[in-house]
Amino acid sequence: MNKIKKPKGWYQQITIRPTLSVDGYENYEKICSYVADVYFSVDEPTAQQLIRKNDRDSRGISFYTLFKVGQAKCPAYWVGKDLLAALIQSDLTIEADSLNWAMKTGILMLPKNVVMSPENHSVYAILWHYDTDEELIYLTAMDKASYYCRRFKVFDNLRQIRYTDVEDVNPKILEDFNEYLESIFLRLMLIMECCPELVDTTSEVVRVNRGFSKAQEQEFYQPLWIGRNYTFKREQTAAISGGTGGAKSVHWRRGFLRNQPYGEGRQQRKMVWIEPVLVMGGRESS
Repeated sequence: MNKIKKPKGWYQQITIRPTLSVDGYENYEKICSYVADVYFSVDEPTAQQLIRKNDRDSRGISFYTLFKVGQAKCPAYWVGKDLLAALIQSDLTIEADSLNWAMKTGILMLPKNVVMSPENHSVYAILWHYDTDEELIYLTAMDKASYYCRRFKVFDNLRQIRYTDVEDVNPKILEDFNEYLESIFLRLMLIMECCPELVDTTSEVVRVNRGFSKAQEQEFYQPLWIGRNYTFKREQTAAISGGTGGAKSVHWRRGFLRNQPYGEGRQQRKMVWIEPVLVMGGRESS
């Protein structure tokens, strides 16, 4: 595969919503540049051929995922830090075939220093594509040094195929980490469905002048968020009399899913997220 130089104006070509940078997150344009490196240097048949030639080759998975994200013009959501922490502290058993998959391709921008790779680097984005013809989901997560790739059947989630571009890391650790990434991804897809109030549908356009004349002004969008204003619940426990005076440790009361009845005669059901609570603890009084 011969790599070609990105064309002039590539950022506007490959993004449907050129977006301003956000503190605490990797720069969106930088993520898009990685996508553009693939999109402008490989076509879809070539990416598919890489997968067919060696279905254990992570390059095929990562190239195909990035190509499809570029083809979709890099739609992205920024994930709120508290929301991500709350989802990690929830016991959510999710099967891919139970989701509606309203958004089939995109980028999830993750807050820095929340999801850490086996090499202790911050994972700053998860890119995905759902191939509805083959019923396959392609995932590629990025940190500053590596891609972590995964492909699995929507209706056969026990037959996952795992990949990574990392060498010299214990395969079992990589396998567990890839499963962890998949669980985060599926939880975010679930929240987009069952908690639409947490998902932005619009954002304002701002004009930014990157030069010295008005003609050099460019339009950018504010980010679209999942859980921008979400804060996880905290609870202060009451002091207990007659104790030793020691402090109760801070801990999580884990969240979970409830299949809740609703509607006339409570005959219908919907998935409800019972959110986790950070229990702050208290001091025992003597």
